[in-house]
Parts: sequence; C-alpha cells; structure tokens
Amino acid sequence: MSTATFEYGPDFYDAPEVFPRYQETRAVVDEGNATLEEPYVLAFLGDLEGRSVLDLGCGDGKFGEAALRAGAVRYHGVDGSERMLAAAAARLAPAMLERADLNAWTCREPGAWDAVTARMVVHYLDDLPALLREVRTALAPGGRFVLSVEHPVVTCAYDGDFHDGVPSEMRVRGYFDEGERACEWLDSSVRKVHRTVETYVRDLLEAGLTLTGLSEGRPVPDNFQDPGTCTARRAVPMYLTLRAEKPVR
Repeated sequence: MSTATFEYGPDFYDAPEVFPRYQETRAVVDEGNATLEEPYVLAFLGDLEGRSVLDLGCGDGKFGEAALRAGAVRYHGVDGSERMLAAAAARLAPAMLERADLNAWTCREPGAWDAVTARMVVHYLDDLPALLREVRTALAPGGRFVLSVEHPVVTCAYDGDFHDGVPSEMRVRGYFDEGERACEWLDSSVRKVHRTVETYVRDLLEAGLTLTGLSEGRPVPDNFQDPGTCTARRAVPMYLTLRAEKPVR
C-alpha cells in the first residue's frame, strides 16, 4: 500500500523511507538496470579513454566512478536529489557534481562534452525538447548522447503481473495518450511522464541530433547469473535506450 506521494522525482529519492529501499533494490542479483539497461548504455558510449563526460541525472555516482576508471579525462554529474549527490560525493570529488533541477537546467559550457548521458531520468521531466536542446548545445561536434528511460509499454499504464519482481505481462492501455502517470513503487507513489517511442525519436531529431542506435533491452545470457531470470526477462521490454550524435557540420 502506498504511504506517500511525490510529485517530482528527486523528492522521491530524497525521502528517508525510500532511499535505502532503492539502494537495496539496485543491489539485487540480476537487477533490471544492471542487466538490461547498463550494458547497452556502455556499448553505445564506446571507448571513454580521453573523453569528457556530462552525466545528467548522475544518481549515486557509480557511473561517474566507472567512467573515470575507463579513462575519461573529465566528468561532471548533475542531479536534483540531495541524497543521491551525497552518495556520489563519497565516490567523486565534490567539484565534479552539481545539484540542479533538470526541468530548468541550462548548459554553461557549450561544445565542451564528448559524451552526454541521461539515464533513467527524463521520464520525470515535463519538457523533454528543452533538455535535448541543451544537450545539443553541450555536445562537441561528433559527440554522443545516450538516453535511457523506462520502456513506453511500461509507462503507459504501470499495470502488470509480476513474479519475484520480474513482469510476465504488462497491460498496454492509453499508449498514445501521453502525459502524467502515477507509478507505485517502494511503498510510495511517484509522478512520471509517459511518452511514446515515436515521441522520443522525434524530439531527438527535432533537437538537431542524429539517431545512431536504439535498444529495447533485449536480455543477453552473458549479462545474467541466473539463466531462469534471463528467460523470464524476455516477456516484457523494460527499457528503451537511444544513442544520438551531434553532426560535425
């Protein structure tokens, strides 16, 4: 049963009753993000050696830590959650981090970033085109942008049958009726914004970016410890990951 309602994503993650539960879910073996979203994000980003990385919705800083280990020469993480940034600061230099509402974030260093990421965050935001315009401004010519979200077949209704946390079926309703949805999670309710696949692709193109990759998180056995979980994950696409590039000219 839901015990609290949050209108904005960072407020959800800052709630003392939510944050530790969230950390517990991310630590589960064969957790969804780790097996279905992150491998495609890393593949789409490619080699980070000598690259500069801007991470929008940086969360607890684990990706930033990994990017620096992979040879990134510069990293900057932006997030709206105080608790997430505190966790990130335990891994990264505070100067690498910025607290900002991504609904109103603006790029302060045009053309400075070889790679920009926005992982599992824009489904909390109202104005995706505005953020994408800032992303284009931030990217160096030829730079890559990798965006991941909950798959639209999930966000349209948040209604499914689950076994041990893995959906065996999602009921698709109101798919083309974009807008606010309430997502019941971790004994709370958080507001998200549903968009179709078509809208995500269109908004990227209209922002002046070139679409170069798309993944729906196809389960790959090598990413799982339990073959049964991999098989069960084939029933429903949980994540949509897109790669786009800023044209060189």
